[in-house]
Amino acid sequence: MTNQNLLTYLCKKHKVPTPFVKLVDQPHWIEGGCEGYYVPKVHILCIWKGTKDSDLVLAHEFHHYVDEVKGDLLQRLEKRLSTEDGVQKRAVRDLEEFHAL
Repeated sequence: MTNQNLLTYLCKKHKVPTPFVKLVDQPHWIEGGCEGYYVPKVHILCIWKGTKDSDLVLAHEFHHYVDEVKGDLLQRLEKRLSTEDGVQKRAVRDLEEFHAL
């Protein structure tokens, strides 16, 4: 189950509308990874059912959403490891701030 309080916190902090969150089975075409993915343009954060750290996955995929909504073209076009690392660092930071409340 997704953490609605975390999602509300993230949306307020980053001043973006609430995206749709969907719990899904791991797609056959994805191996490893962050246990979730973001569907651009329709703004759906997909979190794999049974993931061990759903809050971190939610925060990670949320930052892909923020990059798109806020129009960070560079982040959208450059889907490299450095981009994933940056998204992960922002997700960890936001999650730490949320838990400190």
